[in-house]
Amino acid sequence: MIRWQAPGPYLVVFTTREGGVSKGAFTALNLGSRHDEPARVAENRRLACDELGLDASRLAVNQQRHTTKAVKARPGVHTDTADALWTDEPGVPMLALSADCVPIAIAATSDTPALAVVHAGWRGLAGGVVGAAVASLAASGKAALIGPSIGPCCYEVGPEVSSRFDADLTSDRMLDLWTATERELGRAGVSSVERLDLCTCCHPELFFSYRRSGAPHGTQGVIGVLSG
Repeated sequence: MIRWQAPGPYLVVFTTREGGVSKGAFTALNLGSRHDEPARVAENRRLACDELGLDASRLAVNQQRHTTKAVKARPGVHTDTADALWTDEPGVPMLALSADCVPIAIAATSDTPALAVVHAGWRGLAGGVVGAAVASLAASGKAALIGPSIGPCCYEVGPEVSSRFDADLTSDRMLDLWTATERELGRAGVSSVERLDLCTCCHPELFFSYRRSGAPHGTQGVIGVLSG
């Protein structure tokens, strides 16, 4: 797990594929429920939560559909359709899933703690999911970390995608989602943005990647919670 030293009473980690019980294309810490055996996914989520001292039965996970919607996390609920989760309540762990899409954690830095986790593919980025997630946190000061996702080294796109972003973000058909995300966070008012700049496609030992492996494939994610 890759931990973010977030500025406030937060626990935020970006998971890797290491340490779980799934097999085959999902080896090993697959946190996504699509195609893998439900019991193995549940065990992987429990293992991840146990490692962090969290209650897996309270884990909130969205049904991600490349929307621009942010919803408040409800403990133990996995049925809301949205691509960002937020909370201002301690002890409610949230999980946003990703393979090549961008996982983001956004934290309020003022005296009113609040946290959001985001799944952002190119559709969500272009549509405004980052702005929706930032707006869900009422505090004025905010910081963010952009987690592992497909890098500008590997993300080849056509003009129908590149035209949705600033022209300088595509070079030789390669789109830079990291910088696109950083800019969206800045436009939404996030004053402090950090980047891991880890490409999921380039690191099969650490991350699942749809662009590298095709379907079926596993997913890692970002887990965030306000400390009690």
